[in-house]
Amino acid sequence: MDLSPAYFFYGEDVFPVVEFIEEIKGKISSSDHQDTELERYELGTDSWADIIDSAKTMPLLSSSWRLIRVEIPPRKKQNKPRKEERLSSSDEELLKSYLSSPSEKTFLIIVFNQKIKTSSPLLKFFRSLPKKSIHIEKLSPLQGRKLEAWVKNQIRKQGKKIDLYACKRLAELAGNDLSRLNMEIDKLITFVGERNFIKTEDVERISGWVKPFIYWEITNSLEEAHYKKCLFTLDKLLEKENVSPVVIMNEISGFFNDVLLTKMRLQEGNKDKKSIFKEIKPFIPERYRDLYQRKFKQIIHFAELISIKELRYYIEQLKNIDIKVKSTGLSFHELMDGFLFDYCQRRTG
Repeated sequence: MDLSPAYFFYGEDVFPVVEFIEEIKGKISSSDHQDTELERYELGTDSWADIIDSAKTMPLLSSSWRLIRVEIPPRKKQNKPRKEERLSSSDEELLKSYLSSPSEKTFLIIVFNQKIKTSSPLLKFFRSLPKKSIHIEKLSPLQGRKLEAWVKNQIRKQGKKIDLYACKRLAELAGNDLSRLNMEIDKLITFVGERNFIKTEDVERISGWVKPFIYWEITNSLEEAHYKKCLFTLDKLLEKENVSPVVIMNEISGFFNDVLLTKMRLQEGNKDKKSIFKEIKPFIPERYRDLYQRKFKQIIHFAELISIKELRYYIEQLKNIDIKVKSTGLSFHELMDGFLFDYCQRRTG
């Protein structure tokens, strides 16, 4: 088997690590017909000395392969590294020594569910090790076609297919959090039973609740342009609901882009409002009366009130926030707080 003795995965969505572990188990089972044991450790609770000692020590009477997953706790604030990210000189020597002569049937899988810079001491240390000792991989949230391809592949693995619109709708509802998407896929597989094809109606029925609470909380507060309510919603989604900043940014940017396109179509005057809404939100048929009326009113009404110049300004500001979060490590919360204050001040005069 062509595997490294150690792996370091880091990034904003580490669900692929779960898939990777299952893949390793499958390879071991098919080649050696032996069991695989998964052990879990968390830095802060467990020390590197304890983890490496465990990796070196094979349990008595056991011939199984071992996967040792080490979790580095995510930061409480994006720009404030945790103490667990800084290896002591003794920890560095311990890891170097172990990886120079690793246990034969043991794989060390280190996971950091955090976006970090290339200047991170932790990343720099792992990159200083010989490539044959450790595989390093950055895991970024999937978007667009890559996300849709992932959904289709997950469903295909379970012997099912999904139509194009249903796939897009599922991604729209559940966002690009792969763990959440995977749970929704499992529900859909159970729901369709012996049927081999998943339709848009199945997605609406089973997963329709996932995104509306996020979407409506954000867009309702934006439409009202009430700063305290906007800030309360942002705090609630980030801290209480544990919604990823990526999802929140996608929703807010998507909302302004939808309104901009609606505004342009209204000014062109070639389509009536229902036709425009159908173009903007093709996955919401009129038969879903309550949902249709709420979203129709929100998008069309807002587009009638705001100018194209204003919309383009807000979209540009959101792009700048996205760039700053990705390139500087500045707090997403603080940047969005500033955006919401500016937005509400401009809207309310």
